[in-house]
Amino acid sequence: MAKQANQVYQSFLVRCWLIRPATEDEPETWRFELCEVAAEPQKHGFNNLEQLIAFMAAKLTAVAASSKQDSDEEENRKGGNSKP
Repeated sequence: MAKQANQVYQSFLVRCWLIRPATEDEPETWRFELCEVAAEPQKHGFNNLEQLIAFMAAKLTAVAASSKQDSDEEENRKGGNSKP
């Protein structure tokens, strides 16, 4: 796969583990840890899959918005964008 010049990517390592209940009356639960693979790695813990997915969706949306803003600013510096 060829890498595009303006391609933006994020790398994550996700760990998942099953918590067994203390009694048979309680359900098993999954726990998650997401590690952002970057110059300064950050770890985030989640009690369920929905929290993990919501975090990743928000993170990727923010990265895309920031990348677009950076791209627009660079285009403006080059004089290629004539928006008022």
